[in-house]
Amino acid sequence: MEKDLRYIELFELYQGLLTERQREIFSCHYCLDLSLSEIAEPDGNTRQSVYAVVKKVKEKLDEYEEKLKMNEKNQKLISLANDVLAQDKEISQQILDIVGR
Repeated sequence: MEKDLRYIELFELYQGLLTERQREIFSCHYCLDLSLSEIAEPDGNTRQSVYAVVKKVKEKLDEYEEKLKMNEKNQKLISLANDVLAQDKEISQQILDIVGR
């Protein structure tokens, strides 16, 4: 489950780097929790072809994060914002606004 949440976070950050088809299939599977078969049927695709797209997207998301580290930086900023919260609520909220939380 934790790994699924990680991919959803990465998808939110990097979805603009994916093709429209990749975004649609990944979103249906991870965000809408549709099965591979449910995604494949309407378009006449196979379950295996949908699985291949999901697998490729996960690989791409891992690659983007490895190179850009945006999720890692966001997590550090969130942690920092939580630490600052005890001292200055306004600055903490500004940091959380920047990372979209």
